[in-house]
Amino acid sequence: MKAFYILLFCCFSFMSQAQKFDGSIVVGGTASQIDGDNLAGFNKIGLTGGMRLEYALENNLYAGLEMLYTARGSRSGLTNPGTASSITSVHLNYIEIPLIFGIKDWYLEDEKYYKVGAETGLSYGYLFGASSNDSAITNYIDEFKTSDISYHLGAFYAFTKRWTLNARYTRSVVTLYEDEANDVKALRSYYWSVRAIFRL
Repeated sequence: MKAFYILLFCCFSFMSQAQKFDGSIVVGGTASQIDGDNLAGFNKIGLTGGMRLEYALENNLYAGLEMLYTARGSRSGLTNPGTASSITSVHLNYIEIPLIFGIKDWYLEDEKYYKVGAETGLSYGYLFGASSNDSAITNYIDEFKTSDISYHLGAFYAFTKRWTLNARYTRSVVTLYEDEANDVKALRSYYWSVRAIFRL
């Protein structure tokens, strides 16, 4: 698995030098949740970041590929403010590879870039780290699925030709864990992310 990601990183680096590809750096934050863990709200805050490649298709259409680190999970609200023991959380660390298809609009002729756009696609995620302080979850956390498939929907606003703000919703289409025999509900991860994208 490590060799696969090293090879993928090399491909990103090579393609970013090609004339038809635009390479970018992505940095941002996430607010995540897990269905089935009895913790409500997007209270788990994390980081996301990595590399992005775009390939221009016909007119204002484009395809893209990203390689990201993303922190997901869930976190309870403070039922008793100031008491740390009242906080329950699940921490999930992923390497994600989103495949993107998008459309751009509001072209600035003088500056040669689009101001807004929308995108969608599918993403493969590899879970390489999981932890929790919830005793009900730690009993089976080692059995969490390491592979994840998600869909995502997003939009962007470009401030300049190089700087873009992107907002995205990502939701898993496969479960993280489920065990009907022990009455464990299907756990499914989803999150919001806001990212700054710097075009190289």
